[in-house]
Amino acid sequence: MSRAFIREAEPTEPRCPGCDAPGEQVGPATLKAHLPLADSAALGERAFYCVASGCRTAYFNGWGVSVPADRMTATAYPKDPAGPLCPCFGVTVEEVLADARAGHKERVKDLMERSRGPEARCVERCPDGQPCLPRVLRLFRESFQTP
Repeated sequence: MSRAFIREAEPTEPRCPGCDAPGEQVGPATLKAHLPLADSAALGERAFYCVASGCRTAYFNGWGVSVPADRMTATAYPKDPAGPLCPCFGVTVEEVLADARAGHKERVKDLMERSRGPEARCVERCPDGQPCLPRVLRLFRESFQTP
């Protein structure tokens, strides 16, 4: 059979060298905000963040370059379980869990409102460059108890 009729496999995104998990693609603004300049430059324009909490790798690229979490310039969830779940507004996992278990919705409602404003700078402040609101809402919903 001719190779002309065989479909080649689609290229896959690089996987974390520390845990083999897929990464979240991040841009230069996120890297520059979370890493020393030399580490950010070594990763280049296309890098990935490993979201696995137990993995020591923070960022990596498809060329074999990786940066451990202990080189990040600030802590944030999930690499630091006590770090802010929402770095823009300093909301922690413990606060979200406490509010959900107590049936208090005020902090989450406030966060939803504030996340629409100019103070929300997720690309720079969240280590994966993504808005934290979906993570906050998921955790709140999964833990919510009616008082």
